[in-house]
Amino acid sequence: MAPDMTRIGPAREEALQALRRTQRGLSVSDAIQAARPLEASDRALMAQLVYGVLRHRRYLDAWVRPWLRGPLDEVVADILRIGLFQLEFLDRVPSYAAVNAAVEQAKVHKPRAANLVNALLRRAQRERPQGLTLGERYSHPDWLVERWRTRYGDKLETVLAADNEVPPLTVRVNLAATSREAVMDEIRHTGADAQPSPYLPEAVRVSGSIWLEDLEAFQRGWITVQDESGMLVAWILDPMPGDHILDMAAGLGGKALHALEKAPGSLLTALDISAKRLQLLDENLTRTHLGPRVQTVAGPAEDFAAEHPHRFERVILDAPCSGLGVLRRRVDARWTKRDTFEEMAARQRRLLEAALQTAAPGGVVVYSTCSTEPEETQAVLEGVLKERRDWRRRDVRAFLPHPALAERVEEGCLVLAPGDFGMDGFFIARLEQGGQA
Repeated sequence: MAPDMTRIGPAREEALQALRRTQRGLSVSDAIQAARPLEASDRALMAQLVYGVLRHRRYLDAWVRPWLRGPLDEVVADILRIGLFQLEFLDRVPSYAAVNAAVEQAKVHKPRAANLVNALLRRAQRERPQGLTLGERYSHPDWLVERWRTRYGDKLETVLAADNEVPPLTVRVNLAATSREAVMDEIRHTGADAQPSPYLPEAVRVSGSIWLEDLEAFQRGWITVQDESGMLVAWILDPMPGDHILDMAAGLGGKALHALEKAPGSLLTALDISAKRLQLLDENLTRTHLGPRVQTVAGPAEDFAAEHPHRFERVILDAPCSGLGVLRRRVDARWTKRDTFEEMAARQRRLLEAALQTAAPGGVVVYSTCSTEPEETQAVLEGVLKERRDWRRRDVRAFLPHPALAERVEEGCLVLAPGDFGMDGFFIARLEQGGQA
């Protein structure tokens, strides 16, 4: 009998192909973007399956490992993972449908494995995982669990669980252009839910299925997708009207454009080593109508600093880092990251030294990372400030938009563990020339 493609469904088939693309080195976002066009509901399910399998991969593999006699073909393994993820995490998919779809998918791609897939999934319906390690239970690599066991102690499982949560969609509202209430009303009219952030007056937390590009607020450039932790960079930068701001690693420009929104009449130089990222930034500039206030420059930060010393009143350095604070978003990263903190920290120190070089007398530099690992954060500051004694850390509590956030200030810097206040893990420090520690 021929396999029943209707039982597989386009979402599951495209999810399998996307997972295969990640195995070949594509990022999860690029792997999903490469999928063939699907109906909105199928595309949502496909993305949910891909992200879910990558997020929980080690747990799913550990579930069936005791029943295997040898390694699985990777295509079969991904088919099983898709089925297991549905059994464990998707209440809206009936168990029989998940099992039948996986068996039909195996018949298409690996016919000899169809009976094995059927047997394993039916056994999984009866038997829950047993005797899992902490790394298997929360689907993290052992080296990271052990590192965080020392750092977080009793909070370890809370942090690991936060990494496995589906992150909220958070948008930043340009309050100079519209109100947060108007944006929330527009989102709610689509059928999705929108709630104000308890911590930032410009942030909206969105849940439910939504296509942002269809919103008038997005088309007009009044809202931008950004996690609340990233929004705090502009708050701690505290730019003044008329400031010339430098973003030394601008990327898509979320933090820098937020700074422009907060400081009327300010100007921005957006520097990035990647011309491709600057092209994407240009698209954001067009959409948000901030292009006339921005100059983009492609090139190494150290070269730029040598050519433009003492030029900028405010400097943002959101430094390249391990990204261990945002594993709930970069679900594939936990399987590719390695303990390379010493190499990463050396690069971060060079960039921070360059950032200080570009700052005008009396200027401010904000150093941030989407990691809170000590080697990438406090150690970097200490190493640079030991040589630059004309610069000091300024306690960030004076710049935070909500008093609860002060609970996460350490040595004058904001240190958010993954999941704190519903936000990504993040580190932010404010440095002032001649300021007080």
